[in-house]
Amino acid sequence: MTVELRFLGTGSASTPGGRGHTCIVVSDGTTTLLLDCGATALPAIVRAIDPATIDGVVVTHLHGDHFAGIPFLLMHQAFAKRTRELVIAGPPSVEARLRELSVSLYRDYYRDPFPYPLRVVPFGDAEIAVGGARIAARPVAHSANAEPFGVRVTLGGKTIAYTGDAEWSDALPPLADGADLLISEATTYAMRWKGHLAATDLVAHRAELRTPRIVLMHLGPEMVAPHEALPFEIPSDGDAIRL
Repeated sequence: MTVELRFLGTGSASTPGGRGHTCIVVSDGTTTLLLDCGATALPAIVRAIDPATIDGVVVTHLHGDHFAGIPFLLMHQAFAKRTRELVIAGPPSVEARLRELSVSLYRDYYRDPFPYPLRVVPFGDAEIAVGGARIAARPVAHSANAEPFGVRVTLGGKTIAYTGDAEWSDALPPLADGADLLISEATTYAMRWKGHLAATDLVAHRAELRTPRIVLMHLGPEMVAPHEALPFEIPSDGDAIRL
């Protein structure tokens, strides 16, 4: 079975070069997930797919460039008369933080009961099932109050590992181990920025990342500026790859 990944937003929070905030569509034609849904994501989602086909949103951590697009997606689907369940999976505080954000943006709109089934599932030790996908979350090193996790998503017989935002730590090799693809943040090229990876970190640790394919995203200004070639794939917004 073929699994398609569409990189709708590949930029860091500052959207360098006009790259959108983090959002990746992963689908095997039966189950469709979003990996993160940053503040700028909804227009890109609507251009790329029918949002009604989204089964779930997987949130790696609670920074706005990774989850602040969800209230707009929820509203879009309410106006579209969605009737089937949407699942939001994320860090332990995701439900409270999402409600706080949604009410802050649209106090007159967000109220209970929600007009279609919405299920929020916090990460824990057990895998989370969304449609035909299985999601396992593992803590990574980033800003602690954002509750950062990397995730492994198994769908259509393929396993995709995704760092979310993370600096190099011992958590990353087991996250990547045996995955068909690792999606890694690379906010900088070589500059040190606490809580984030430089592309040169990945070059230095490549032998520890036991996966055949690495794709870089969450690109900051240094990464979108001219730099030496890297042995990794770097998609632009809207690019798709297949496994």
